[in-house]
Amino acid sequence: MKATSFIPVCVAAGLALALTPIAARPMHAGIDYQRYLQEIDSVQSDLDQWRDMFGAEATANGWVPVSEDRSADDLEEDMRQRIFLSQQDVATAQAANPEANFSIFSPFSALTTDEFSTKVMNSYIQGNGSEASRTRPTRSLRQQIDFTTAQEMIEALIESIQAQSEAGTVQPASDDDTAAADSDITTEAPTTRKPRRQPTAAPSTATPTTAPTPTTSAPVVEPVTTQPAVTSATPATTEEAVVSDGDSVDWSASACMSPIQSQGQCGSCWAFASVAAVESAQCIAGGQSSLTKYSEQQLVGCDSQNWGCNGGAPVYAFQYIEENGLCTEDAYPYTSSSGYSSSCSSSCSKGKTGITGYEKLDIGDENALLDALNTHPVVVAVASGNAAWKQYTGGVMSSCDTSTLDHAVLAVGYDSSNLKIRNSWGENWGESGYVRLKRSTADMGTCGVLTDMLHPQI
Repeated sequence: MKATSFIPVCVAAGLALALTPIAARPMHAGIDYQRYLQEIDSVQSDLDQWRDMFGAEATANGWVPVSEDRSADDLEEDMRQRIFLSQQDVATAQAANPEANFSIFSPFSALTTDEFSTKVMNSYIQGNGSEASRTRPTRSLRQQIDFTTAQEMIEALIESIQAQSEAGTVQPASDDDTAAADSDITTEAPTTRKPRRQPTAAPSTATPTTAPTPTTSAPVVEPVTTQPAVTSATPATTEEAVVSDGDSVDWSASACMSPIQSQGQCGSCWAFASVAAVESAQCIAGGQSSLTKYSEQQLVGCDSQNWGCNGGAPVYAFQYIEENGLCTEDAYPYTSSSGYSSSCSSSCSKGKTGITGYEKLDIGDENALLDALNTHPVVVAVASGNAAWKQYTGGVMSSCDTSTLDHAVLAVGYDSSNLKIRNSWGENWGESGYVRLKRSTADMGTCGVLTDMLHPQI
């Protein structure tokens, strides 16, 4: 009996070894290698499907690590293990966000969580917009550099900031930064437009997230799966422009919202969020009769107070736009998808957007955010360098496991329980480029969304 039972076990083990690629070995820290070997066939199937769906996009945007020193077998083995690790990220994110959906069929699944976090690390920089800062000499434009050098640059900048007390210093967001908002804002009077309705307060029973950082709940609206036709002048009436039921707003369904875009490898989220906010605010102020699509590349290449593809602060973007105007996207198209900031071009004709300043909302004030959203979209910062944002495909996200604000996005709506956020990672991410965050005032909202909020004044 013993011999009979032993033979099939040996045969099965031999078959498993025969099916294991010669190049197979642990290539990533933290991988459950034995489990990986058991699931290698299904992982390969998922990898093949992921390549069909996202391979070209991920490769074009630098979301697939490249190594010329590896053999084809090594590269394939590395990709399999990356997909396996992303499967574990999906499980972790799903357990922490039961109302959301996560999948390896997301553009970033070939990146480890650490690599993904590094990609967005320097994209958003927290700055204050005092009048003093407006008169200070601007910094020279920086070209894109590698992430290691960028991190050293930011760390050096932080050390310099700590030795200064003058207003207007750019501050990369850190865990400590998320605990205190910068109250030094422009002196322009706030907009006089009245909110259409009183927003519904966040549910008082919201359960704080178990994540160790600002990763609880914030507001949302049902996603719009089809984008309105976008031209430079799309007619729309006020009633048609905002989808609402008395306790909700959704500017993504408006003619005053341009199509979802992708920033590519460039850390230019600050430019995309700022330009989208100005486009929408101008369109809304003009009766929602037309939307002019403006140039993000102009900010990336010409705004010398920001850092191009190495990150930026929306406050400085708004200052630049107010003082210089913007070219249209057609006249100055986006060329930094590869991750490099091109030199500033002066060949296009800059038009005035009508922006007269900006208003920074009080830290943690959800009601102020909802009031502002009744009038127009609002730029917010979030902690996105985590598995939840990497693998998100839909539903309501309620927690993140990181707290550092590293990404600027645009809040475009809310309902009684959620916020709706416009991202700049392309239409294939999330809900056609959007994400919903659960409303909560605990820990500065889901993913820190209530920490740094501002909008242009027109």
